[in-house]
Amino acid sequence: MEQKDIMLIAVAVVICVIICVLSPYIASGDPDGLEKSAEDSGLAEDFSIEEINGIPDAIFPDYAFADNPDSQPLQIVALVIGTIVTLAVGFVVATVVKNRS
Repeated sequence: MEQKDIMLIAVAVVICVIICVLSPYIASGDPDGLEKSAEDSGLAEDFSIEEINGIPDAIFPDYAFADNPDSQPLQIVALVIGTIVTLAVGFVVATVVKNRS
């Protein structure tokens, strides 16, 4: 990998982390889209998959920790962890695909 490619990846990761840090402060607290439509029609349920069969449905549901769902610093940590994991998985997949061809 060339030096300019490494620099581009580093800049992209920094931009992603900045977006993660800012998003809890600029995001709307009101639900939108499918979630809002489900609430308006009365179809929204207050149970999760975990309550049905004991399997957790997400590590960080709604990007919050179960102990303290309203804490913005913890939401930022969850967002950054999710972003880094997603970028790492994408990088590994891209490397595998590149090496196969």
